[in-house]
Amino acid sequence: MQIIPKLEKSNIYGLMGNIDINTNNNNYFIIDDYKFKDTAQEYLNNPKAIAALKMVLLNEDCLTKKVNELSLSEIKRIILAKTLLSNKEYLIFNYFEKDLTNKEKEEFKRLFKRLATDYNKTILIFTNDITFIWEIASYLIYVEENSINIYNKNDFNILNYITKPNIIEFIDLMHTKGLDIAYYKNPADLLKAIYRLKEKK
Repeated sequence: MQIIPKLEKSNIYGLMGNIDINTNNNNYFIIDDYKFKDTAQEYLNNPKAIAALKMVLLNEDCLTKKVNELSLSEIKRIILAKTLLSNKEYLIFNYFEKDLTNKEKEEFKRLFKRLATDYNKTILIFTNDITFIWEIASYLIYVEENSINIYNKNDFNILNYITKPNIIEFIDLMHTKGLDIAYYKNPADLLKAIYRLKEKK
């Protein structure tokens, strides 16, 4: 399936669903392995390594650290720096948010936005966690049974694609039965209303 040729440049896209990227465009960098050996300096292997680290908000001290001396967030930032050194226009991330804390996810969201706006990168993020991409993606790509649907985020109903907490499902069920639980301040009164619904069946 050809996805990349359809993407408007310098945007962030969130992709949900399993798909293999097939493209004739050589101007892309796929990031799906979030580890490296030895030091960051050996991994980056580029005279512009320090500049790339600064772009991902790391200082040059990280260059000489071994992998086991770095946090997962630092490792992912270094990998992100590597993608920038490749100077590719399309950056494709596969489940990048996995094992990051909420704070780290927020930091990377800001970084992705900066790459798209300040450096004209087109970013495609594969994930099943729509909450990670919702704030930053301009477009959402939903893949289902080999069909590709690209939505402007404003036209995408997020509630259809997230698991609702039990309480929300309960409230929805009550609405379908014509019972608005917001009117019941006392749980006992709500239970009586539910029993009355049962008796009507």
